[in-house]
Amino acid sequence: MDETAQNLEAAATADAIQLLIDTAAIRRLLAGCCQWLDDGHFEEWASLYTEDCRFAVMGRRTQGRTEMRAMIEPFQTEELRGKHLISEPRINLHGDDANATTDFAFVAKDNKILQTGRYYDVLRRGADGWQVAGREIVFTGDEPIGLPD
Repeated sequence: MDETAQNLEAAATADAIQLLIDTAAIRRLLAGCCQWLDDGHFEEWASLYTEDCRFAVMGRRTQGRTEMRAMIEPFQTEELRGKHLISEPRINLHGDDANATTDFAFVAKDNKILQTGRYYDVLRRGADGWQVAGREIVFTGDEPIGLPD
């Protein structure tokens, strides 16, 4: 094998390894979004989102981490908290940006499924790794409304 072919093979291998690393990091990020929220660790949960994150759920849109947390946290009392179960995400990587769609079910403490739907996530790699830059939560039977501009 000549030097050019070796360099191309090495580059392809490095790209494939980076794809696996990024995909694993995004999976951990998406799991963390559910687990930190379910466990009531709001500071850790919010840190998974960019400062300027966009968020949309139930017809409401927020801009920025502080506004998002102010909307979500009051609905996460100990009595209302359950578990978010997520599917394998479908991830599309584009350099330092990515999109992911993940189906979910929300299970209450009495083990009843209260809600199902899909997360539409916009992800961004920064100095500290991957974060959610935008999330739209669409419940089963609803249509996406889009993230705020």
